[in-house]
Amino acid sequence: MVVMQKIKSMFIISGLILLLYTRLVGLSWGLPYAMHPDERNMVMAIQQLHCNLPSNILTTNYQQLTACLNPHFYAYGQFPLYIGYGIVGVMKFFDGDLDTPIGFEEATLALRYISVIASVLNVIVLMRLLQIIVGKKNYKAQIAGFFILTFSPYFIQFSHFGTTESFLMLFYSLIVYLSLRIISEKKPSQLPTINYYLLAATCGLALATKVSSLVLLSVPLASIVARSFIIIKAQVAAMQGFPQARRARALVGKTLMTESAQVLLFLIITLIVTVIFSPHNFLNWEEFISSMNYESAVGLGTYIPFYTRQFVGTFPIIFQMQKILPYALGWPMYILGVLGFLGLPWKNKYLNVIRFAILAYFIPNGFFFAKWSRFMAPIFPLISVFAVLFLIKKIKVIMIIIFITVITVVPGIAYLSIYQAPDVRFKASNWIYSHIPTGSKILSETANVIDIPIPSPNDVRAGFKPVPTNYQIINFNFYDLDEERRLQTRLHGLVSEADYIFVPSRRIFANHPAQTYPILNAYYDDLKSGKLGFQKIAEFSSYPRIELFGKTILEFPDEQAEETWTVFDHPVIRIYKRITNNKFQISNQLQNSNDKTDFSNYETTNYQLLNTNYRLLVADTPEKWEKGLMYVRSKKDIGGADGMIFVFSEAQMRNFWNKNTVSNLDIYWVNGDETVGKNFLPSIEESKNIITASSPKEVNKVIEIIVSK
Repeated sequence: MVVMQKIKSMFIISGLILLLYTRLVGLSWGLPYAMHPDERNMVMAIQQLHCNLPSNILTTNYQQLTACLNPHFYAYGQFPLYIGYGIVGVMKFFDGDLDTPIGFEEATLALRYISVIASVLNVIVLMRLLQIIVGKKNYKAQIAGFFILTFSPYFIQFSHFGTTESFLMLFYSLIVYLSLRIISEKKPSQLPTINYYLLAATCGLALATKVSSLVLLSVPLASIVARSFIIIKAQVAAMQGFPQARRARALVGKTLMTESAQVLLFLIITLIVTVIFSPHNFLNWEEFISSMNYESAVGLGTYIPFYTRQFVGTFPIIFQMQKILPYALGWPMYILGVLGFLGLPWKNKYLNVIRFAILAYFIPNGFFFAKWSRFMAPIFPLISVFAVLFLIKKIKVIMIIIFITVITVVPGIAYLSIYQAPDVRFKASNWIYSHIPTGSKILSETANVIDIPIPSPNDVRAGFKPVPTNYQIINFNFYDLDEERRLQTRLHGLVSEADYIFVPSRRIFANHPAQTYPILNAYYDDLKSGKLGFQKIAEFSSYPRIELFGKTILEFPDEQAEETWTVFDHPVIRIYKRITNNKFQISNQLQNSNDKTDFSNYETTNYQLLNTNYRLLVADTPEKWEKGLMYVRSKKDIGGADGMIFVFSEAQMRNFWNKNTVSNLDIYWVNGDETVGKNFLPSIEESKNIITASSPKEVNKVIEIIVSK
């Protein structure tokens, strides 16, 4: 018995270490920069918290009271802000700098610590919830449940965000758990139990975190009503054959009055807790209402700011089922959760409470215009519970349970890679500093979380500054391109002058319907196809992946998910460079023979093209693409070869120009082994003007054959 107890303790400690690792790894991601706008807003609110009440509290006036610890930020309640403020105070106490202003990094970390704690507690609550349903000795459910919850992508992501999602998930899980405790009482008492008071306090804290948590109250209220019916049903059963019907009705009526009073008491306790932990919602009522009016307008779509355009034309419920749930849960958990919701018994009161909790939240929020992932966060853990229950109750073979559990946790394991590696914006910035020349003109996009390039975190903290690059970066307002003609004119000029174009995320090109924003979509289509004269030379992503010995063995591209799932912590960054002949522009004018390229180290290949054999130089690196056949006048200049074959890693639309080309060329467009088109490209000396040849389809090879003059 002692040995078994030690083994059990070792498993619990090991499990807790694993759980903490998944929540803490890379917790400082993105710092010292503000990568998440909601997190940044909460940090700024904490930084401006102060209280200057007089030493004699009794002399405090109303104005001083409304200013004390007023965050002047009401998108969320004050409870998480005050907890964060307290954690910062503890950190400063141990650092010995209580008198210094609150720094951005320490406030951010404080909020992220809160998310970590809430996430860990949530797993514990859900494990207890599973015990209510399957029993304490169902070890299969406990082990499978622990691993599935530990490696849930949504838990991992939200525990790394210093926002309210982890708190709200915890509170809703706790509300459902306590509701199950209430309806599972074997002998329901007409007097409130400890679960009753805990439930009211939890609801109050949820409202103090975010006012929209009001919808969460539907579950405890329904549970209290269900509890009342259980009491009345028991009383009616006990009164069978009761000789005095009037007294029986009076007893039932008294019970109804008592239960109604308890509902009222529940609401009063909830309100009191809300006021205590989020007092400025009431002390500064006008500011609070003004903020709520704005948030409601954005959520309902009566006001559409630029950052909600991804929801224009989307279908409620369908959008969440396609763009949110598969990514937040991972496809295996999503499928198991849906099967559990639909396929597990419908006469089980515990399962029906969880079903009601999911529907009571999902349906009203699902019909909002704004359909951010965070709006669905509170029900993610409940869907996970259904996934675990379906796995345990419907599958009896232990090896199959283990196999499916492993498959289910794979997306979460892969998601850890985002925080185990440097932020993708740091990687992209390092590449930019190394590969883009000083003084380059760069066209980028406005309204990003942060503009790249950015110095490395170590340099910033050490006070070092990168070598001046003198980049001329224009962060252009693409959002209003279709509405403002002056922007269209300006964009034309900027494109013609730019050396590089940055696409820092999918926030613009993926969020605007073509029928509503035709000019904007045409710009990005032309950029991607090469018609603007630019070619993608670098792409940086940090998709969830599993690597082995430095090689990626499994990757989950998720850029198609709802925008906020990716753009804050792992956006995809694309860099385009102005090109000539699908090679990088080297010169604005013809150069002399001294600049001819040495082709002696080029590989050659024999290639049959339209029944004719050609000997071709192979250009398969960016350096060789850059040089191409510029300044080559005849086949003698390339050792008697007939021309050059450009080999690319991916098929896309290609554009070749004749700038700096001094021989006539036949251009063959090839995709795989199929020749899809041909163009004649005269030399710049013959045409006198720059001429562009474009591929008719996407190609991954381009062949230039020198044509004798």
